Amino acid sequence: MEERELTLGDILSMFKRRSKLFWIVLVLTVFTTGVYLLFAQPQYEASAKVKVSTQKGMSLGLSVEGLLGGLSGLFGGGSLEDEIQIMLSRRNIVAVIDELDLVHKLLDEKDIKKAMENGLTEDDLKLSLYNYMVEKLITVEPVKNSSIIQVKVSLHDPKLAAEIANKIVENYVNISESIARTRLGAKKEFLEEQIPKVEQELKEAENKLKVFKEENKVYSIGAQTQNLINRYSTFLQKAEEYKIALEMAQKLSEFYTSKLKDLDVEIEKLRDSITFDPIISQLKSRLINIQIELAGLMERYTETNPAVVQKKAELEETQKQLKTELERLLTSQVKKTGYTIYGEALSSLIKAESERILYQTQYEAFKKLYEDLEKELSKLPELEQQLIELERDYKVKETIYTTLLQAKYESLISEAAITANVNVIDWAVPPLSPSKPNKKLTLAVGGVLGIFLGILAVFFAEFTDRRIKSESEAEYLLGVEKIVARVPLTNKSEVIEKVLGISAVKAGKVVFITAIEDGAGVSTTAKHMAHLLSKKGKVLLLTEENVDGPFDRKDVFDLLRNPEILEEFKEHYDKVIIDAPSLKRTPEFLPVAEKSDTTYIVIRLEHTYSEDLKMLHSLKKVDGFILNGLTRRNSTYVEEK
Repeated sequence: MEERELTLGDILSMFKRRSKLFWIVLVLTVFTTGVYLLFAQPQYEASAKVKVSTQKGMSLGLSVEGLLGGLSGLFGGGSLEDEIQIMLSRRNIVAVIDELDLVHKLLDEKDIKKAMENGLTEDDLKLSLYNYMVEKLITVEPVKNSSIIQVKVSLHDPKLAAEIANKIVENYVNISESIARTRLGAKKEFLEEQIPKVEQELKEAENKLKVFKEENKVYSIGAQTQNLINRYSTFLQKAEEYKIALEMAQKLSEFYTSKLKDLDVEIEKLRDSITFDPIISQLKSRLINIQIELAGLMERYTETNPAVVQKKAELEETQKQLKTELERLLTSQVKKTGYTIYGEALSSLIKAESERILYQTQYEAFKKLYEDLEKELSKLPELEQQLIELERDYKVKETIYTTLLQAKYESLISEAAITANVNVIDWAVPPLSPSKPNKKLTLAVGGVLGIFLGILAVFFAEFTDRRIKSESEAEYLLGVEKIVARVPLTNKSEVIEKVLGISAVKAGKVVFITAIEDGAGVSTTAKHMAHLLSKKGKVLLLTEENVDGPFDRKDVFDLLRNPEILEEFKEHYDKVIIDAPSLKRTPEFLPVAEKSDTTYIVIRLEHTYSEDLKMLHSLKKVDGFILNGLTRRNSTYVEEK
């Protein structure tokens, strides 16, 4: 038989029957929650806020968006995620553990002593405490839609929680400054190498120009020639600027390469893959051509000219493609380790390599431009060519020297103001009230959980209980037309006899009443039916119970001892009611049922098991079922009083 789908009425009846179980589970859950709140140790949360600069650093003054544009990342902060990882780094937290002596403040002395006896060192305990603090006690997260990071420390001691939060912030500021100073050192080292060299070259160029003019008495040239010289000087100057930027980008690449030395992939292999990759080579050639075309357009048109705007957009798109291809190439060859520092170093290396290649293409583009102009200048008289070359060298060296000198002073200013990268907005203060547990919220959650568990318990109890539990279920299993009487759970004889009236009248002369199992109420049903029928005729009740009434009574087991006696009873009585024992206990009564005129089976709700209905196949005929034990919980038949 297929499972019957539950209706809303079935569910409501289910909760009526199991209401006691539901309330027990709900009350126990809420009580358990209350006990937890009573004994739970309060946790205090102290928080501090830090504003992190994620902007790029200042320009260093050159016409190509800053000669050392590749160093922009040295002055500004990294991403907020990088800063969060620095805050949670072992370097920072272990320093906090040391400075505040947290091993002895947060760990039990007995546990420390036991760990020492097992061979652990204090460094091992610090590392274990670090892992516990990062996982359980410390929360570092960005404030939504801002560059502010909030540090939260949850602890049973409000004062210590505030001290830990403040020490984390204080150490983070120091670490950030140290990292920035280390990075800035690479730039300063480069400038200190370049400035003396360029200064010496400038002096030599100036002396050569002065000597040439005095020896040859040549001090000026024509306007057309001057225009060529100006263009030539501009291209040469830009080529020199990009050459210096290329060298600086190379230093940056080496700086971040050193951070990747512990990875499995060799750095030289990475660089070779960049050099010989066909897609990157193609993008480099395209960048050179675009920049040559752009330089030509800029000599004839303004910045807002559509042709210039379109060419700049094409240049920008090609640069993006180059960076994407570099990222794909490098990432595919570097083994992922899971450590943030390697991810940050790889990201910085990708940026440095893309800028290095960009400066290389810019250098090669302007180098080609000034080489083309050299061919035109070579047609001038030899004396003019020499003057042009000397003036060009002097002008270029002078511009580069001034720019590098300016960059040096800017780096000094950046170093002095480097702590401005991080600003503490709020220092942590000891909280006055605990943040955990939230008693009202926890009780509310306990109540909701209790309701959920109560519903779950009701459904579990209902579906593990295989008894026939409701009138509607009995109708589905037995068939509505087969139910001849519905007997409520009551002690009132007149009520029981009233509901048995129709089944008693329709019954034949010999009525066989039984049940599948004991306790279904067969004897009570048989007694009331005999009492009802005795008002209209002579009735015999065959039962094992000792009952009195306006009817004759005999032992039902006489039928087993002398089966032929039933025919004698039929001749002497108008009705014979057989109160047969249950089929499970005495299946020997089955032949008696076959000799009876009417067979009724008593099914008691919340007592008879549905799988036991299979035993009814042993009966040749069943004339009807009498539902017993109807209540307001399991039946719509019993009306509310």
